[in-house]
Amino acid sequence: MAGPMTIYLFVHEAILREVAHVEDLSRELDRDDRAEIDALSERLAWFQKMVRRHEDSEEQVLFPAMNERIRFVAETYKFDHDDFEVHVFEGIEQALTGLTHANGKFDRRENAGLLYRQSVALHEHMRLHITKENELLIPKLEGEFDVPEQAEIAGAMAGVFDPQLMAETVNFTYGWLVADDREEMIRFLRGILPEDAFGGLTNHLKSNNADTWSEIERRIPDL
Repeated sequence: MAGPMTIYLFVHEAILREVAHVEDLSRELDRDDRAEIDALSERLAWFQKMVRRHEDSEEQVLFPAMNERIRFVAETYKFDHDDFEVHVFEGIEQALTGLTHANGKFDRRENAGLLYRQSVALHEHMRLHITKENELLIPKLEGEFDVPEQAEIAGAMAGVFDPQLMAETVNFTYGWLVADDREEMIRFLRGILPEDAFGGLTNHLKSNNADTWSEIERRIPDL
């Protein structure tokens, strides 16, 4: 049976798919299309907010728990959050602001180039950081904490999110997963959530993902 930290891996997969997609969007961006620039700006603003809250949950809950068992393991992951990553997001914001207020084609070209370079850096940073967490940190956590302790950690991490952002994050995660992983995520959530909370969540997912929800219902007939 999947352990309590499974949802953490689903979110990581969605983050990795998103940053790869943002790199593609940045490369193909029409730097003269204000609507396209605004849409990407809005997308990245929400993504940065979600990633920051996800990292807050790690720093407030997961890392202190790990440090009680294995000293200095978590510091390197927090360093990634607080040092390199913040500069990449700042560079992206600078480029998008520059594109919004660009003065002429040269200025737009320069800012579009900065945006693409920063999106590549974000993709590579997240790929390395999340791979380390998935392959090094989480196995250590699962080795040090029993299942009830892991469930307590996962629940406390979820509690760092406000309800709206949590619903948006679950929808974001679901939207990026392949069909088998979507099914696994829904089965996992049904196993850990109270019935009313699970019902509200599935209604939210269904209303936002009509094109894929029928497949979930086919795979889980008693949903």
